Amino acid sequence: MKNLFLVLIALFISLNTYSQYNWNLLSNAPTSSGKQDDIYFVNPQKGWSVNGPSGQIFRTDDGGATWNKQIDQPGTYFRCIGFVDSLKGFAGNIGPGYFPGVTDTVAFYKTTDGGLNWSPVTNITGPTVKGLCAIDVVNSNVIYAGGRVGSPTHLIKSTDGGNTWISQDMSAHCAMILDLKFFSPDTGFVFAASDANFSVSKAKVLYTTDGGQNFQTVFISSGTNELCWKASFPTRNIGYLTILSYNTSNTQRYIAKTTDGGMSWIEMPLANNSCKEFGIGFITENVGWVGTDLSGYETTDGGNTWSTKNMGLLVNKIRFIKDGSNFVAYAIGRNIFKLSAAIPSSVSSAGDIVAKCSIFPNPASDKVDLKVNNVNTEYPLNAAIYDQTGRCVHRERLRLAKTSYNSFLGTIDVKSLPCGVYVLTVNAASNVLTQQLLIKE
Repeated sequence: MKNLFLVLIALFISLNTYSQYNWNLLSNAPTSSGKQDDIYFVNPQKGWSVNGPSGQIFRTDDGGATWNKQIDQPGTYFRCIGFVDSLKGFAGNIGPGYFPGVTDTVAFYKTTDGGLNWSPVTNITGPTVKGLCAIDVVNSNVIYAGGRVGSPTHLIKSTDGGNTWISQDMSAHCAMILDLKFFSPDTGFVFAASDANFSVSKAKVLYTTDGGQNFQTVFISSGTNELCWKASFPTRNIGYLTILSYNTSNTQRYIAKTTDGGMSWIEMPLANNSCKEFGIGFITENVGWVGTDLSGYETTDGGNTWSTKNMGLLVNKIRFIKDGSNFVAYAIGRNIFKLSAAIPSSVSSAGDIVAKCSIFPNPASDKVDLKVNNVNTEYPLNAAIYDQTGRCVHRERLRLAKTSYNSFLGTIDVKSLPCGVYVLTVNAASNVLTQQLLIKE
């Protein structure tokens, strides 16, 4: 009876912890039969949304309770939006030649009065930009924008608050640009696709430390029919991205995670249902959400496990506004949903895993035993093996058997792998345990 009581208490605590993340439909907000693309708030009350192919921009001054239409421009596909302050903002149009019904050739718009009036941005030097999918406001002076899905690719940058812009052709680096994240005026990431042909495209992440003069490829997805869609960095070192897949022969869908500031990324399973992934947002290194065409998903353990969440369909962008120890989140898709809660602890609900692992035998020929130490709870881990090109050649969900108080043991079958040198990674919460592995005959 005592054990049952303890179980019920634990369940009660778990349910109450989980219930703090309840997304609420904003019933008076703009809607779409398809997908609305972006939303941006300068404070918890004042924000803007773009209604995609309808050519509309809306504004709220009361946290989403009411909305006012600011522009209605058929033929324009407003794809992204960002504001420097409550008056100065920018909106990107995807441009003609990709989505049907889009005729507007102006790729970039600007407002200086909080969205009451919008005008084309004409002071862009360099190659002509056809369309934009992402805007990143780094600070009051430095702003980046990039695009587009389906190609061609351009990155534009302003260092004077949007008064002047410089464009650069990105076709030597990628074929699509879907999102941007810059941590400083010079250092950041471009989330992209390797090819304009979806059937052969891979998700691709580019990294620059000199404001876009040079780029380094830091991630290529293991599958095809894939592209990066959106990214979220709750901390400088921990980041996540959605991998949008059009692969019909494999129903498993993945996100990617970095724990070293974006220098390396590990693919992690999201759902095995052929869903199309769109927006992603993490409020801490462990607590976050993903929007898809089938449902929303929530994790509280850094992407190791996911549960479905009612936050609307086709959520394309998730934005957070922190206010002391609380936060407000807005998610835009077919509808707009809002979440208000206390900022959760950064401690994983799965328990802390302090990195130490070993593998044996090594070299191996048919199987590898994996021992993980300093683990304070039994928990399923994500294991992956990468070849020397960085391609993932094996991935599995690995449940370890407890062998002592804080030591666990599991086995990975490697008989199908050719002889060679590999890297084995084990991902748990915010830690990635890495070991070199040699496969012999």
